[in-house]
Amino acid sequence: MVEQYNPFKENRTEQMRDLWKYYVPFSGLDGAGKPLVVEGGRGSGKTMLFQCNSWRQIMLQIKKNGDLVTDILDKKEFIGIYYRVDTTFVASMREREEQNWSAIFETYLSICLLKEFLDLISALNENMDLDAEKISEFSQTFSKKLCPQSSVDSINLFKIACDEYLDAIENKINGSNIDSKFRYVKTNRFVTDLCVAFGNLVGRENLLFKIFIDEYETLQEYQQKIINTFIKHSSLPVVFNIGMRPKGMKTSGTISETETIEAPHDYEVLPLGFDEKDYPKIVKDICQKRIVLGKEQGRIPAEASEDIEYYLGNYSLEYELNEIEQVKMELSHLDKLRELIKERGTEEGLTETEIIDYSEKLCDDAPILNSRIHYALLCKKTQYTPKLTQLYDSYEKNDERYADWMHNRKNGAIFLLCKESKREKMYYGFDVYTALSSNIVRYFLELCEHAFKIAFLNGYSWDKPIPEKMQSEAARYVSDYKVDDIAGYEPFGKELRIFVQYLGQIFYKLHTDEENTLGEPEPNHFYTKDLSLPPEIKNLIASAVMWNVLQEGETTKKKQSKLSPETVDYYLNKIYVPYFGISYRSQRKIFLDVNILENLFSGEDSVAKKGWRNYFQSSKNGTALSLDQISLFDNCGGNI
Repeated sequence: MVEQYNPFKENRTEQMRDLWKYYVPFSGLDGAGKPLVVEGGRGSGKTMLFQCNSWRQIMLQIKKNGDLVTDILDKKEFIGIYYRVDTTFVASMREREEQNWSAIFETYLSICLLKEFLDLISALNENMDLDAEKISEFSQTFSKKLCPQSSVDSINLFKIACDEYLDAIENKINGSNIDSKFRYVKTNRFVTDLCVAFGNLVGRENLLFKIFIDEYETLQEYQQKIINTFIKHSSLPVVFNIGMRPKGMKTSGTISETETIEAPHDYEVLPLGFDEKDYPKIVKDICQKRIVLGKEQGRIPAEASEDIEYYLGNYSLEYELNEIEQVKMELSHLDKLRELIKERGTEEGLTETEIIDYSEKLCDDAPILNSRIHYALLCKKTQYTPKLTQLYDSYEKNDERYADWMHNRKNGAIFLLCKESKREKMYYGFDVYTALSSNIVRYFLELCEHAFKIAFLNGYSWDKPIPEKMQSEAARYVSDYKVDDIAGYEPFGKELRIFVQYLGQIFYKLHTDEENTLGEPEPNHFYTKDLSLPPEIKNLIASAVMWNVLQEGETTKKKQSKLSPETVDYYLNKIYVPYFGISYRSQRKIFLDVNILENLFSGEDSVAKKGWRNYFQSSKNGTALSLDQISLFDNCGGNI
């Protein structure tokens, strides 16, 4: 069988060559002279945004479109220079009683940015025929700033010299001395001079340059202070911008002890967490662009739909219920409901014939979802429990009261039915995939990639929607490896992995405990007394947010005053939802006190299990529940 082309396989910027072909622009990055802090989790599109607005991709697009290369100077609002932090390299600039690490880092960064300028000059020179004498003068001037004895007089020789300078810095990191001829420079001054000289070289004044520094969160604190200083003192013609994960700014300080940076005075924040109402259109546009590209390359049938929603459809509760109906007679609630109808009927004075009729209508002949909700409504005697005759009458009439019962309980009941039928909860449909991806484009593309991959293995050929079972299998596969990935998130991977395991198990237990599920449906986020958290827990939560394990949201439905110490709701990233078999809908939140959080974040399986136990044994959260030997190595579902 010929392998089918999967347009969603390349979902990391590093995997793509012509990024602009995949890029869907959005507002926020313009020609203004104010620095930007672009904030977004893994896969949110920071790197794509920066690179597609940097000169390499812009020039590639200009050439492919057959336009003049000079358009990059004349028609673009700015020239973008991209630098991605080399984590291993910059992390080594410390210790060994070296006093000049700040100077070394600034010089290293200056050389990295300089190399981008040199490549840009070379690319322009191929098409603009720049003045050779001016190029020679440019090379001599800036090479001497780094090495006063330099005799470099051409761009190519200057590139070689830059690599030698970086080698010298690497030797210094490894413990050797830097050649005494080598000179340290200050990045801000060096790059500003570079931008002015570049404008003179290409015969264009008033060019605006935007320096994009990606993965800022991986810099050491002293290095962040240096970058913060550039942001604080950004001035034309060069503006510094950074891309980082949430909570990635370890310090707001600068190299001056009396200065800090803060928004909106020193920079604008551009969050890449798309608005929920806009996100579905954004991912549709991104997927359409990929499918169109596949058609242009002759790898996808020309008649294939370009709408990802066509292939995924949307979630249908009826489909999942039909799957459960196949094992209806094995469901334990049916026998319990028959006994309950007999008991309640006798209490309410019904005849034996009436009880049989009620049992047939409310249990045997009722759809599986209705019968499960009927049992839930009758099984507990509270002030809200309807009489059997009231339930029967409302069901027969399908009146407003019955409609309310179904509306409020149907989604919660599906989790009980999945558990009782020993079936995995299903996750399929465009609406579900957008929810599972938690506003992270890469996650959506990964879900699509594996849905199509599984479909192709089963003979799929772009001619119909992807079957629901295959989509659900793909969602579980992606969710499983995303949970496994958590252990590698530095520096608290182990703590975060165990935390997620037991938090997810708390949510699963609440989803499938019939004492709670239908009254407090679908919990998947929590809140706590933020001001009472010890520093170590705050650091762990910040790391969880930075890695997108948790996502922050403004607290909702406060029952206390505005002086309440609960200021943030923490959402478990919904990509983990299929692993635990819980809901992707943000319906209810739970309260976790500081002691329980300390247990869950302990990094020790036995201590986290204690936190699990303490949550359920708390009088605030109901009666104690059995642990059933849960551990980190259980794959949730019905294992608790």
